[in-house]
Amino acid sequence: MSTHESVEANMSTNTTVKMAKRALVTGASSGIGAAIARELAALGIDLVLTARRRAALEAVAASCKGVKVEIVTADLGKPDAAHALWAAATASGPIDILINNAGFGYFRRFDEVDWARDAELVQLNMTSLVALARCFVDAHRAGTTPAHMLNIASTGAYQSVPNMALYAASKAFVRNFSEALHDEYRGTPLSVTCICPGGTETAFHAASGGGDYSWIANASTKSAEFVAHAAVRAMLAGKRTVVPGLFNQLSTFGVRFLSRRVASKVATQVLGKPRLALPVRSAT
Repeated sequence: MSTHESVEANMSTNTTVKMAKRALVTGASSGIGAAIARELAALGIDLVLTARRRAALEAVAASCKGVKVEIVTADLGKPDAAHALWAAATASGPIDILINNAGFGYFRRFDEVDWARDAELVQLNMTSLVALARCFVDAHRAGTTPAHMLNIASTGAYQSVPNMALYAASKAFVRNFSEALHDEYRGTPLSVTCICPGGTETAFHAASGGGDYSWIANASTKSAEFVAHAAVRAMLAGKRTVVPGLFNQLSTFGVRFLSRRVASKVATQVLGKPRLALPVRSAT
């Protein structure tokens, strides 16, 4: 499909939405990012996929049929990587959809993790996300055609999460940042959506050192494809914040009736104990 063609998709609201033409997906080598890439490809959207593992990106690219797919390897955990990525992604055309999916976390007490890893988490989950968001907004703030930004947060954004203190805090930042941007650009062609998944069937859990979860956490776990489908639909409909899955919706709604201390204690019970060994972070 030509990058100059537009695609139309019928949403569940029976509204016909004019689709954008080219999307940048970060953290696209696996999990939710890879599933979103395939979801966009099915809608005829050309793709720029980025992560650290080129071989994994090539495998995802091969599964995105019928569209043009470019690969840019980048480590967004490094300072200034976001601006270099944006320059490479836009070298052959504008980006109409930005999927800020790249991120990682660990399931450990704060003092048990090396500071360098925390610094990388802050850079990847927040600083690079903001840098790419700024590049995207600067490219579209005077535009007249639809542009969509989708930022991936977490149900962990709704309360403090012991043993995932920094990760949950970073996702609270993503949620608040995204919701503010949504309201700032309401009524313009630029829309910003935040998706807050609960547990998802990806490599995140093994990489974070988690997995000893309660039945509640296991029962609410969704597939990456389920989350991706909900995320893309919400983005194209211009939604503000969406929590995929009924169980997750109930938990994020119910937490507002608890004190913050009790909500934190509940999170501890739901997620269980960290594993004995913390794996090396896999590239995404």
